[in-house]
Amino acid sequence: MVCGADLIYAQEAKAVSCQYCGQAGTSLICCPDGHYVCDSCHGAGSLAVLEKLAGRVRGAAPEQILEELLQLPALPMHGPEHHPMVALALLLAVAKAGRHIPDNAVAEALRRGMQVPGGACGYLGGCGAGISLGVAVSLLTGATPLKGKERALANRASALGLIAAGDGEARCCKRALRNAVREGRRFLGEELGIDLPAATGRAICRDVARNRECAMTRCSYFPPGEGPL
Repeated sequence: MVCGADLIYAQEAKAVSCQYCGQAGTSLICCPDGHYVCDSCHGAGSLAVLEKLAGRVRGAAPEQILEELLQLPALPMHGPEHHPMVALALLLAVAKAGRHIPDNAVAEALRRGMQVPGGACGYLGGCGAGISLGVAVSLLTGATPLKGKERALANRASALGLIAAGDGEARCCKRALRNAVREGRRFLGEELGIDLPAATGRAICRDVARNRECAMTRCSYFPPGEGPL
């Protein structure tokens, strides 16, 4: 975000200071030139716009809604801004299907999703897209750490999202989101009795050229007819 250099994903954290807000801390992810952007600053420009965008989506299927959310202006290829999107897509689809969602669901999905740090998929074994599926189920069931059935459902939903993220490829936030939303639609129907429409056809990725680790033809969303870059 500062100089465009390829980030270093290290095994040992180093002391850093955010280029924008000055917050000091440690990070496993940094720029070879010493630049660092904290998760809050990384997502600050996107979250307010994402909340507005969520208020005017037109699709009914969660997959369609996700594709609308992915049109967020200046959305980076990767980053924590993606982490609330699975929950948003599912919750908005539930509302469009005429089912109740909590009054604060959108704002709370944004808040909870952004608690998952960038790089969690590799460093914590907890992809933000998978956890976001658990966030959606938690909000729909009113789960807390003290509610056995609801807590179990939220954890099982996250587990499905994480299994979908464990596809043997390098990280891709877009692919992880699409896979988790697909699993989420099925989970809501089977476990919560909330049947949501499925999108017709499959999503086609528009970000191949800017994803240095693209799985290309091994990805279900790779544009048809295109070969390796």
